[in-house]
Amino acid sequence: MKQFLSAIAFIILTGPLFSQEIKCKKTKHNFGFVHEGDTVKLEYELKNVGDKALVISDYEVECGCTVMEKVTKSIEPGETYIIKVTFDTHQKYDRQDRIVKVISNAKNSPTELRFKGVVLKPNKK
Repeated sequence: MKQFLSAIAFIILTGPLFSQEIKCKKTKHNFGFVHEGDTVKLEYELKNVGDKALVISDYEVECGCTVMEKVTKSIEPGETYIIKVTFDTHQKYDRQDRIVKVISNAKNSPTELRFKGVVLKPNKK
């Protein structure tokens, strides 16, 4: 019983620390058809709908072919921000489906951003 009460007290006391929340205008993108070797650049608009500054500290991806541009500033309440993601299609073929997990101090962290499309054989030059 003592542990249960401690857990409840922890939730009540730390709840206000996590009042930041990310809301994405669009969490999924379809980049269509590209050729192997192309670089796909995607943008995701997000908004801090909480009442404290949002700090994006890191991101997770499945492989090194996907990179998210580092966020160097906090996102203030009500502010929108564009997350930029780059997908390198070298040695990638056929259908691609990737997820970027955005790690932040938001209560809904990690936030998943997804993109997919088809990588065709390279253009012959």
